[in-house]
Amino acid sequence: MQAPVLKGTHKVSSHILVNAPQQKVWEVISDFANVYTWAPSVQQSHALTTSETGPGTGRYCKLDGFGEIEEYVTVWQEGEGFVYDVTPLGPLTNAFSSWWLHKINDQTTRLSVVFSYEIRFGLFGSIMHSLVMRKKLQESLPGSLEALKQRVETGKLVRPITSNTATA
Repeated sequence: MQAPVLKGTHKVSSHILVNAPQQKVWEVISDFANVYTWAPSVQQSHALTTSETGPGTGRYCKLDGFGEIEEYVTVWQEGEGFVYDVTPLGPLTNAFSSWWLHKINDQTTRLSVVFSYEIRFGLFGSIMHSLVMRKKLQESLPGSLEALKQRVETGKLVRPITSNTATA
């Protein structure tokens, strides 16, 4: 299955090659509720639903320098990728993120991520987006992918798994 095309006027995208089999990368990204263990900008995360995988799965994230959001999976293709929607944050609304894996060979996987969104709050939102938000998004996405690569290739966690953070 190909990654779904996301709707949204604005898009930020990035990709990275991970020196690991696709299944190993999938094991990390599909642990949806525990993103805080490898993503440096996610200070905290936990499950919002009893389901851990598949459409409807939800998580809460506290983001360094952004605020707090909830994310809910809308598309789930086991072993390949997923799409989730993101609750409004600042001037961003109608936001979606796609995380999709592509096998290059037995030991190399390409992860492609797209974040699409709309702007709210009229002119004020557009100005805030132009001056602050777009730059933060463009800088944080490649950094998150590099951290994921590090996590998959070395096993190193940014933060240890804690029972009170990993569950709702």
